[in-house]
Amino acid sequence: MSWRRGAQMTQQRRPWPRWLRRGVLENAATLVIAAGVLMLLQPVSMTLYSYSFVTTLAGVAMFTIVSKFPE
Repeated sequence: MSWRRGAQMTQQRRPWPRWLRRGVLENAATLVIAAGVLMLLQPVSMTLYSYSFVTTLAGVAMFTIVSKFPE
């Protein structure tokens, strides 16, 4: 059994790329949510209003998934 422990200890985990870390992607998800809310509140374009819910929902789903990533 000791040879297995030695093999596990020699394997090093590579860090995630900087753009895949939690802080960066949480900020991006927050911007997507904010864009969806602004699209919902604007009085000019019906197309933007139509896509506001989908945009907000995508931002919330992204935030939920990204919050599980390592820092």
